[in-house]
Amino acid sequence: MPKRLLPIAVICLVAASAAVAQPGGRSRGGGGGRGGGSAAAPARPAKAFAAPDLIGVVKAIDVATGRVTIAYEASEALNWPAATQPFPVSKTALLKDLTVGEKVRFQLESEQIAAITPF
Repeated sequence: MPKRLLPIAVICLVAASAAVAQPGGRSRGGGGGRGGGSAAAPARPAKAFAAPDLIGVVKAIDVATGRVTIAYEASEALNWPAATQPFPVSKTALLKDLTVGEKVRFQLESEQIAAITPF
């Protein structure tokens, strides 16, 4: 008898997990099929992610490739340890006022530097 109950218990758990994962499943105020509401919950607009500032020291500037190498401090917000690496810039104009050895504050967007200022 216990061997026959195990598959049934597994099926019940899977079905319950799927029901909770559905829009409106076990949520407060969700529409999930009760009360004649719409079949699917309206999509919420994605929140804009504000990239955290990183602080580092300029180690090299390569205008030809549009990259700047920065030794940056650890960032808890990004879960990054301190390191040194080259970063592409969104606009080569960002490189014109930089000097090697300068301490800077910068922001990344789409894996490239979107803003950089002296610190």
